[in-house]
Amino acid sequence: MSVRDREVLDLLGDEPELLAIADAVADTQQRPRLLLPFRAIVAVTLAAAAIFVLVLASPWDRGGGGRGSVLDRALAAIDSSGPVTHMTMRMDVADGGHTFPSMVTESFYDKQDGLVRVISRSEGKIVGDYTTVAAEDEFSFFPGLLEGAAFYKQALANGDARIVGQRVWEGTPVYWLELERGGGLILRIGIARDSYRPVVFRALNPNGTTSGAQVAVLGFDYVPRAQAAFDTEASVLATGRVVGPDCRPAKARVDAFLGDNTDEPHANGEIAAVRTGADGTFVLKADPRRSPIREGLARSDGPLNIEVYAIADKGGVPKLIGFAGFSRTVKGGRWVEGPPVTIHAQNGPKASC
Repeated sequence: MSVRDREVLDLLGDEPELLAIADAVADTQQRPRLLLPFRAIVAVTLAAAAIFVLVLASPWDRGGGGRGSVLDRALAAIDSSGPVTHMTMRMDVADGGHTFPSMVTESFYDKQDGLVRVISRSEGKIVGDYTTVAAEDEFSFFPGLLEGAAFYKQALANGDARIVGQRVWEGTPVYWLELERGGGLILRIGIARDSYRPVVFRALNPNGTTSGAQVAVLGFDYVPRAQAAFDTEASVLATGRVVGPDCRPAKARVDAFLGDNTDEPHANGEIAAVRTGADGTFVLKADPRRSPIREGLARSDGPLNIEVYAIADKGGVPKLIGFAGFSRTVKGGRWVEGPPVTIHAQNGPKASC
C-alpha cells in the first residue's frame, strides 16, 4: 500500500462508507498510464466535505450571546474595503509519524455575483488556481466555510456570538467564541487575545466534543472585486458528464488536477472545479497561462495529463466517487478541444453504461 493510500485510510477512517467506496474505486478503475492514485488533497477534500456538509450547509440560528468589549473589538478588527470575502487558510496533513507539506488556500468569494476564486499553495509554490461559478460557497477546504466567515461578521454585529472560554491554541492565547445553529451543531472560533482577529475555525459535535475538523486562519477580510481578479474568460479544458451506478445522470462536484509521472509524495491543488447541472453535464475551464499549468506545459514534451475526480451526493451526503483521466494540448494560449469525458461515480464495480 502506498503512502497516499495510507493517507486515505487515515483521513477517511471515521467514514467507513467513504473508505469502502474509495477502496472499490481503486480496485476496479483502470487508470491511464502515467496518472497517479488518489492525491493527498483529494482525500482531504473528501473527508472535509463529509464532515462539513453536515456542519455548515445551512444558516445558523440567531440565538444567544450578548455584546461585550471583546466582541466589539473583534468586529472592529475585521478589515472591510469591499464586498468580496477573502480568507486564507492552512490545513496540515499527517499520516502516522509522517507530516506532509501544509496546503495553504486563499479564497475569494463574491456571493452577489456567485463567483469563487481558489489559489492553493504548498511550501510557497502555487499548485492550483481557478475561478468557478458557485451559487453558494463550496469550493474551499470546507464547503460553506466562507459563508461561515460572512456570518461571523454578522453575528458580531448583531450580538449573536458568545464567549465560552480562553485557551492557548498553537502558542497563541485566544478567546473562544461560539456560533450555534439548530440541531446542536456548533462552530467555535478562536480569536487572538492581542489582535482580536480569527486564527482558527473549528467544528464541534452536537455534544460539544471536537469533531476533528478545523482550519487555521492566516488572513480574513473583505476586499474589492478588482483585488479578487476573477478569471471568467478561461478557455474550456473539458466537457463531459457524471453518471451514477444506475447509469443515470448524477449531480456532483468535479475537480481537475495535473497528472504526474513521479511517485514522490507531494501536494497538488485543483486547476479547475465545477458543479454539474441537473443533467450531470459539466464544463471545466482553466487558463493554461497560469501557474501551475504553465510550468506543467513547460516540463511536458507533449500533451499534458489531467486527472478528474467526481464526488456525487446521495441524500445530501457525499457517497459516490468517480475518476477519469485524459490528455490535452494547448495552441495559441487555449486548450485544443478533446472528446467529452464520462465519469462513473460509483460505490462498487463500474456498471456498463
